[in-house]
Amino acid sequence: MNEYAVLVKLLTRTGTPIGASVEDMLDALRLPEDTGRHLLFQKMGSLHKRVTPLGLYIRHNPVAGVFYLDTSDEVNLAQTTALPDRLAATLLIVITLAYQEGGWVSVDRVREFRKKALRGVMADLRELQGQGYVEIDQDKKRVRIGTRVPFEINYESFFKELVES
Repeated sequence: MNEYAVLVKLLTRTGTPIGASVEDMLDALRLPEDTGRHLLFQKMGSLHKRVTPLGLYIRHNPVAGVFYLDTSDEVNLAQTTALPDRLAATLLIVITLAYQEGGWVSVDRVREFRKKALRGVMADLRELQGQGYVEIDQDKKRVRIGTRVPFEINYESFFKELVES
C-alpha cells in the first residue's frame, strides 16, 4: 500500500470523529513526530491536488483536531441552511465561545450574550441539538459544538468574514 492509499484510508475513516489526526497519520506512515510533519503536509497537499479534480477535498475539523476527505466544496452555513435568525444568532454565540474556550460553554454565558431568558435560550439550544449543530450535557448547564458544524463551516473564512463585517 503506498503512502497516498494510507492517507486516503485514514482520511475516510469512520467513527467519531470522522478522519484522522496528524499523530495518527504520522504513526501510520512511520514518520518521526518532529520532522515528519513537514513531509506529511507536503504529501497531504499533493494528495489534495490529485483528488480535487474528482470533486474531493481534504478538510480540517478544528473541533476534533482531525483531517477528513469531503465530497463538497466550501459550504457557507448561511447559504445552505434556512436557520431562523434566532437559531443562527444562538449558534454563532456557541461557536464563538467554544472556539475561544476550547470545548464546553456554560449555558449561562450563552444566555448572557443572547440577552434572552433561560427558557428561550434552552429552546433554541434544543432545536439546534435536534439538527446536530450543538450538544447539551446531561445536566443541561453546558453546551458545545455539535458534530454537524465542523463539516458545514470553514472556520477560517467564517471568522475572517466575521471580522471584516
